[in-house]
Amino acid sequence: MKKPSEIVGNQFFLVGVIVGSAAGLVLGSALGFELRPENLRAIRRFLRHVTGQNGGQPHYESMV
Repeated sequence: MKKPSEIVGNQFFLVGVIVGSAAGLVLGSALGFELRPENLRAIRRFLRHVTGQNGGQPHYESMV
């Protein structure tokens, strides 16, 4: 027979898994609805600007 502390630990782990999965689904759905094509283009343009892929050097002050 398992000790009561092991049962509580297993239940705590399972509750964490369920809550984490639910939070991930909610967050993923919210991001999926918000990331429209025009927003994705803006994010890509910003990343190219920060990493210096626009032909220039990286803008390190933008990364801070």
